[in-house]
Amino acid sequence: MKVITISVDKREKEVPDVQAVLTKYGEEIHSRIGYHNLQKDRKGLIVIIYTGKNSEKFCEELNEISNVKVNCIEV
Repeated sequence: MKVITISVDKREKEVPDVQAVLTKYGEEIHSRIGYHNLQKDRKGLIVIIYTGKNSEKFCEELNEISNVKVNCIEV
């Protein structure tokens, strides 16, 4: 199991691409919590509990999106 944090700058622009990846791997995501508008610069934070086997590919696809930073923590 992994805990994955996804920080999204320029949220309005990048969220559709982030959501597409989340949907693609949706069956491997156990839990998801989203925090938006944490700061005035409109950043967003998503926390994922990932239980699937494709976490490396999932994180890689997210990291390919502009203005997105991903951290993966093995639990």
